[in-house]
Amino acid sequence: MKSAAILLGGWILLAIAGTALAAQTMDVTGGWVREAPPTSRVLAAYMQIINLTDTDLTITGISSPDFDSAELHRTVVEGGVASMLPVPELVIPAAGSVLLEPGGLHLMLFEPVRSLVQGDSVTLVLHRSDGICITLSVPVLRGTGEAHVHHH
Repeated sequence: MKSAAILLGGWILLAIAGTALAAQTMDVTGGWVREAPPTSRVLAAYMQIINLTDTDLTITGISSPDFDSAELHRTVVEGGVASMLPVPELVIPAAGSVLLEPGGLHLMLFEPVRSLVQGDSVTLVLHRSDGICITLSVPVLRGTGEAHVHHH
């Protein structure tokens, strides 16, 4: 019984250390989700992801308990028609950043599990290729998200 408690304590310390490591390697600012009509089944999220290290970091997936699924997308305009194409992974360059914004790279959030309005917040989880997950809480905002706040 005592060894099980020690093992559990060790796992908890590893989880805390992993979270601290993640916070030291990446920062996310200005995160927000655009409010959509109550019947909308797809919403979008935007943010700036900053790499605080001297090596590239790769986002390989997105998840959220507030949506059935989430994907990274890029808006592409061809022949005057805009379409949104899935992006399998996102490389954040060493000591650089990537901006997810309307009309460019963004997160597509499918099938919200509840109605979301301005003032609500949603949880987003960025999955990295090194196994580290970054959990964010971002506000739901109307319009352009100019009132976005800092999260990490």
